[in-house]
Amino acid sequence: MADRGGADADAVVGGLREHGWTVRRVDLSGSPAVFDGDTADLEERLAQHFHGRVDLCVNLLDGGTWDAGVRQVAETVLVAKHAHAALTGTAAAGSRAAFVTVTRLDGGLGLRGGRPAEEALAGGVGGVVKTLACEAPGVFCRALDIAPEVERDEFVAELLGEIADAATDAVEVGIDGAGARWTVVPGGFRYAVAQRDEIGGEVTDLGVGTGDTLVVTGGARGVTALCVRALAQRTGASFVLLGRTELADEPAWARGVADDGLKAAAIEAIKAAGERPTPREVERGYRDQIAQREIRATIEAVGQAGAQVRYLAVDVTDPEAVRAALAPLRSQITGVVHGAGVLADAHLADKTGEEIHRVFSTKLTGLRAVLDALDADSLHHLVLFTSVAGLLGNAGQADYAAANEALCRFAASWKRQRPDCHVTAIDWGAWDGGMVTPELRDLFHARGVRLLPPEAGARAFVEQFGEEHADDVCVLVGEHKSLTAGEPVAASSFTAHRDIAALAGDPVLEAHVVGAHAVLPATFGLGWMVHVVERANPGRRVVEVRDFQVYKGIVFDGTLPEGQQVVVEAVGGELVKVSVRTGAVLHYAATLVLSESLVDAPSTASWTLGGGPEDGLGIYRDAILFHGPQLQGLRRVLDHSDERLVLECRLPATAVGSGAYRGELHDPVLADLLLQAASVHGNRLLGQASLPLGVGRAECFVPLPGDEPFVLVVDDVRRAAAAIAVTVTACDPRGRVLQRWHDVQLVATPGMAEKFREGTRRWLAHPEEKR
Repeated sequence: MADRGGADADAVVGGLREHGWTVRRVDLSGSPAVFDGDTADLEERLAQHFHGRVDLCVNLLDGGTWDAGVRQVAETVLVAKHAHAALTGTAAAGSRAAFVTVTRLDGGLGLRGGRPAEEALAGGVGGVVKTLACEAPGVFCRALDIAPEVERDEFVAELLGEIADAATDAVEVGIDGAGARWTVVPGGFRYAVAQRDEIGGEVTDLGVGTGDTLVVTGGARGVTALCVRALAQRTGASFVLLGRTELADEPAWARGVADDGLKAAAIEAIKAAGERPTPREVERGYRDQIAQREIRATIEAVGQAGAQVRYLAVDVTDPEAVRAALAPLRSQITGVVHGAGVLADAHLADKTGEEIHRVFSTKLTGLRAVLDALDADSLHHLVLFTSVAGLLGNAGQADYAAANEALCRFAASWKRQRPDCHVTAIDWGAWDGGMVTPELRDLFHARGVRLLPPEAGARAFVEQFGEEHADDVCVLVGEHKSLTAGEPVAASSFTAHRDIAALAGDPVLEAHVVGAHAVLPATFGLGWMVHVVERANPGRRVVEVRDFQVYKGIVFDGTLPEGQQVVVEAVGGELVKVSVRTGAVLHYAATLVLSESLVDAPSTASWTLGGGPEDGLGIYRDAILFHGPQLQGLRRVLDHSDERLVLECRLPATAVGSGAYRGELHDPVLADLLLQAASVHGNRLLGQASLPLGVGRAECFVPLPGDEPFVLVVDDVRRAAAAIAVTVTACDPRGRVLQRWHDVQLVATPGMAEKFREGTRRWLAHPEEKR
């Protein structure tokens, strides 16, 4: 464990040892106050500890000041570097290996903005963890943030629980003071990242105009320059562009020479001076002239748009130089666009302290230098250029990802402290230009990563100043797709623990009462297994279920012991055998088929829906079924004979247990209608109430639609003594098959009809519960 001392760290060490862990502790408390890239001593200490078998690496950060936050995130890159080989070795040997970082920011990964901006920088550690997940997909990786108000014993218990989590799709988890767990989902997590799905909408009020002067770091070149040009064309604002390149008169050898002829001209000029040209000298001269030409072109374009523009040659990593350069303009500046950034790509195993320092200095020290040189309270706009590399992780860019994620947390805190300021951190996808070379472009295309067209990116930048995007504190512009995600890991065997008793009293379960007590619907048992397997295999979904069996249903009668288990056994390829158990009692079992892609949905006959009364609801009132209003989705009987039953269905997709019993293609509430339809047909053929006890094979093509009509067809009847098997097909009105369940096994049980009637009387006695 890597930590900096303190009561939290001592408690974690104690908790790990109590649970049987052997703990080796790396003391990072003696690190220099400021990270300067000299990491020889730290790396020597880390190398001494990461030897032999390592199953778990826990890294605790306590943040605090700006320098402390930056240093601790940088150190985490190096901890991950030295843990990488040991952890991947453990994983390759077939054992679970885990890398977990812990912060105590706000229980929302630093994205709630509840801490001072400089303290929130420690949340950038998530970029390291997500990059390790890309580079070592066999290692369980998690960046955990637990709210400071969580008591220490509970803090340790939460950490131990996260370490043992079977789900690998949530690399970042925040736990708030109430114990609720949060993660980052673009467009879906209220602390996190909005997603720009459309670019080019109407923007009437940009919120920036002739009275504004914006300082733009890195603003004279690359994609930042494109953004500045676009904004200049829409506003009368003034711009102060900061860059490292000194402008000078173009040398005689370069005048009138096209860009693609500069290298040859430089070589001739060096020879004419009586010197021998070297590749490095030629490349340096070429790059300098290209940079100066781009800067001049930007200045000219912004000026032609009618905007005032000034270029200042200054290194943003030099605070004193930045302060001196901006001092004469301090009172005029109303906004900052921080677009400067450098790359020093290398996989974690090869990452150096100097590279980390170079990346962090431009992104983090550069922002601090500019803000310290200005009157922060006079700023109306703060726009930070961040990256999808930080949002999703990117192999080879642990430092770049971390620095960008730190900026997102900074933005959230800055906005919370200054709500009237327009604050946005833009997580850019890969642009078709800028840092993307032709070789990278070909690589991205091969991986299916769509690049952001320059004109679209510049337009999106301008639109972010619009009033409708005022609350986009962190926004993704581009495709929500990792640029270099690791290869999927083969499905593994494990056991997940969950107590299901907490579901007692849920309105949906209270609508599934057989006799006197609520019973967990079989589709929830199936969904439970599907959910656990999909969470443990991100990027893959269950597309087929084989031999699903109900052995002993779960009854909420107060006698169910705690400690249910989902046991997953990998059987090769994309197949896993799964069962739900309580101790030695087997409840459900199935074999699940995983796939990265959907299976093409077949077609069948189309149907005309919506005509006539909803006579299907009589099925429930007549106790043919027992389901209460929350599960009453059979609306109309379109056809019924001994050979076939056709039903029109519609039911809202009610969430139960925070979605812990559903999968990508399986909704347990809607799927229950397939078993209901089978039971209705079984009632006709068997002459009494019947229950489904298993499904031979379920094909899942498309999710069932919530609160929209679809059709169920029950046919392919196979009879046996006191039992039948049928096929149930769900399709949309056009005839596209959504799901098809084969060999749904139905058994008539003596006395079941009275239990159906008892359940029906119960919901009929409470009309206020009806939909």
